[in-house]
Amino acid sequence: MPSIKISLVIIATVIIICLALYAAYLHIQIKSNQKEAQIKDEEERQLAQQNLDKRNNKIIADIRFIAQSLITEQCEITEGVLRIHHLADAIDTDIMQQQQFASLRRHFSATKNMAIKDAYKALTKKERFQQDQQRFRLEQENKEQVLAEVQLIIQYSFNNLQQLH
Repeated sequence: MPSIKISLVIIATVIIICLALYAAYLHIQIKSNQKEAQIKDEEERQLAQQNLDKRNNKIIADIRFIAQSLITEQCEITEGVLRIHHLADAIDTDIMQQQQFASLRRHFSATKNMAIKDAYKALTKKERFQQDQQRFRLEQENKEQVLAEVQLIIQYSFNNLQQLH
């Protein structure tokens, strides 16, 4: 009888030790998987940040190109302002709200609902003439301030762009 009890205790102890070893193995596997997942998440986050930075840098280059085109009169003021405003909003909606870009914002607000492309073509001659006259008047009124502000936007640092977390 005592040898059966001892045998059962030994068997139970071996089973417990095996289960403990298996639990330790599973624990190590879980930690390893978590570490791999964490590394993968960090790599994906870095890639996403690189892609965002690349996108933002392209938009910034486009903004500066359009601003330079305005200064060299290769682009009409209204077209340039609309393009700059939309591009700036794509990277940070607060940029155009800054006081230093008040004329750009004001010109954008005054012209953003004007007909363009097919909608412009659909206007009658009289409506097109009226819209053109309004646009020319706004461009003349805002030209100096807009050109001064696009010079600022060429030099703007864009440091306040958000980073991925």
